Amino acid sequence: GLAAERGGRGAPQVRRRRFPRARFPRARLRKRAMPPARAAAPSLPPCSDCGAKSDFDLDPELGKATCRCGMVMPYRPAPARQAAKKSPTRIQKWYAEMSRRLGGLPSFVVKDASRMYHACLLKDKERQGCKDLDLALAALDRAMCKIGILRSRPDLLASTAQRVDGDGLTAGKLLVDSKAKEPLPSESPTLEKFVALLCEELKLRGQWAKVAAAVAAQADALGAGRDTPPLTLAATVCVLVVERHPPKEAPSSQTIAAAAGLEEKDLLETYQMQLLPHLQALLDASQEAILPTAPPALGAPAPPSGKLKPVSKRGRGRGGRGGRGRRRDRGRGR
Repeated sequence: GLAAERGGRGAPQVRRRRFPRARFPRARLRKRAMPPARAAAPSLPPCSDCGAKSDFDLDPELGKATCRCGMVMPYRPAPARQAAKKSPTRIQKWYAEMSRRLGGLPSFVVKDASRMYHACLLKDKERQGCKDLDLALAALDRAMCKIGILRSRPDLLASTAQRVDGDGLTAGKLLVDSKAKEPLPSESPTLEKFVALLCEELKLRGQWAKVAAAVAAQADALGAGRDTPPLTLAATVCVLVVERHPPKEAPSSQTIAAAAGLEEKDLLETYQMQLLPHLQALLDASQEAILPTAPPALGAPAPPSGKLKPVSKRGRGRGGRGGRGRRRDRGRGR
């Protein structure tokens, strides 16, 4: 009696009916029950008018939340979580140190060297006795030769602090050259090629890449920066394009200098000395790239000299020739 009243062992057990999860998934029911435009806002306090804790219309742009009763409350969305930055690998740290020792290298050269290095990470039997640093230095040497940055063999070996010897560099070059798909260019890249590489590195695509190519061609035609290395001049062209035609996320001059492997003060000095004297001509070239003008057609007929007669609106209404008037005529048998 007493155990049954308190729900003890003697109490009758009521079996609950359980539904399989496959037929009634909870997540699907929750998604259907909650409308897309009205979501719960756990970070908001209850409504001061009706006391509701959810069912708000959120407007992050205006910074307000409207309750179903019509009460408007201030609302600030929580900041989005930023993805954790990946720590650089051992070979990336080594390439950054080599770039510093060699006086600064463009970032796209380091990426190309890293790509060739990972392509040569084969099995021990196919490496021909090459160590990791041997392959890394050989890949860096080939990436520099692609854009015309030449360093002597003793300078390369000295920059590694005696961690790579001559035999290791020779073996690494043989392996890297065998895996390379394209031969080394016979000539150094032109100004337009360096501008295209920097635009790709700085994510200046579409209209900005087109403007940069036009400015580079005009600077080459004017003879601006003849005594300046083409990579440095290409970086100054990118500075001009970003300043005069800024994109939504414009890279700073420091970012452009780091992408070209230069110092910011040297980049700005070259920009003032080489491009500013030809600023108007370069701006005209950039405007033509954005808004190209069609050449005049000499064989086109001349426009009429007299006044044009206004177009008659007769025929569009009921009393005109067309429309409903014609239908009425057909109905009357005319």
